[in-house]
Amino acid sequence: MERDIRILHTADTHIGYRQYHSEVRRQDFIDAFSRAIDDAIEMKMDAVVHAGDLFDSRNPTLEDILDTINILSKLKPYNIPFLSIVGNHESKQHTQWLDLFESMEIAIRLGTEPYRIENIAIYGIDNVPRSKIPLFDYSKFTDENCGEFNIVVMHQLMSPFPFGEWDCEEVINGLPFDVHAILLGDYHKNEKTKVDQTWVTYCGSTERNSASESDARTYNIITINDNGIEIGRRNILTREFLFIPVELRDRDSAYELIINTVKEYDVAEKVVFVDISGNPEVAISYNEIEEFLANQNVLVTRIRDLRRGEEIQEDKTVEVSFSDPDEAVKKEIRKMTLTSGGIMIDEIVRDPGVPKTKVDLEAETRIGNLLSSIDFMQPGTYMIPKDTKSDEGTEIVTVADETDIQEATDIQKVAETPGEYSVHNVAEKDAAPGEIVDKAETEPPETDDETPKRPDITSDMTETSETNGSKEKEVEAPKPKQYNLGDYL
Repeated sequence: MERDIRILHTADTHIGYRQYHSEVRRQDFIDAFSRAIDDAIEMKMDAVVHAGDLFDSRNPTLEDILDTINILSKLKPYNIPFLSIVGNHESKQHTQWLDLFESMEIAIRLGTEPYRIENIAIYGIDNVPRSKIPLFDYSKFTDENCGEFNIVVMHQLMSPFPFGEWDCEEVINGLPFDVHAILLGDYHKNEKTKVDQTWVTYCGSTERNSASESDARTYNIITINDNGIEIGRRNILTREFLFIPVELRDRDSAYELIINTVKEYDVAEKVVFVDISGNPEVAISYNEIEEFLANQNVLVTRIRDLRRGEEIQEDKTVEVSFSDPDEAVKKEIRKMTLTSGGIMIDEIVRDPGVPKTKVDLEAETRIGNLLSSIDFMQPGTYMIPKDTKSDEGTEIVTVADETDIQEATDIQKVAETPGEYSVHNVAEKDAAPGEIVDKAETEPPETDDETPKRPDITSDMTETSETNGSKEKEVEAPKPKQYNLGDYL
């Protein structure tokens, strides 16, 4: 390698976050990201790598989008590529904001095909939901275009770091090429370690997302040369978070103590936390303290009464885990009494491989194939009500007596409500509806008084004439019913 290759590694810029409902704090997040980009230009970096959560929301405001475009556009005259992945905060179902910026040629979305800087190959893995980490498909990556040095950019909580959900060693072993560095986002603290011979590092967030992020905000500088990879960090100038501890003892001098303590600090234009401890029997008014601090030009005032265990809501870390939504839906669908056609329609609608514009055609094709496999007028075949208690939805039933009037009545009901019946074959000795009609046309009535008379099927018969005192009847065979797709859904 003829020269050093240097990459600025940043992440978790969370543009658009109106922290503490403050418009000034929203601007602070934009300014911090802008400073990192300005540093990349000043230091003549070969690339800026962003490890996810460029935006705080998947639906940023137009103002946030325009500010981001203006900041990224500063890199273009200096031919510094902005390489990024999608984090969990900004992730959308389909097209990402990063795709918009790529179409504008101010950003590049990293993926399974590497971006090359000389002999360095940089890959990207968008944020993967926790429930789908065990299903991640490493085969999407190949070693065809890998470099002498291979870097993977991810937005995950990784083990061996705190709160790890995905093991770095698993990723390193799962990829089909040697991994020399993993550049991470999602954890807002600057960290680095080695897993075997691979560097793994978090760059930290560019602004404080909570009071617990007390350390200075940073980004990483990755230097690559023939000697290997070196990782350094640089601080970002951000608005100060000031913590003022006050211990209350005497009830009469409580306000005086608080005010005199605050006066010892320069609080103007800062985010100030007043942490109250001491005697729990001393009652105070928070409003008076906030009013005093507002007169001192404090940007944001937060009072935490530690005597009662009160904390700022934004500082609480809440871990939320979601089950696989596809599996949850399938579980609920199984509880419904849907026919096979209805289940098929549900699968088509939710199949990501079927374009939305072709759902109708796909449904028509599959349901047509299903219906064509059923011969509704085949001799020896008729339909009976389904067993709703059965998960299979199909039950083999034997006809007891072809002369049973109730059987003929049930057959008529099938023609009226086909969606509530399933198809079953009967034995050849048993008469299907068509055979009953044929016999009515061709066989003379039985005269043996001891033999039970065959029941007349009068619904489809019309009396036409009388000859020699005997009635001659003309029988119409039942017309095939036209089945609609909706009857089976």
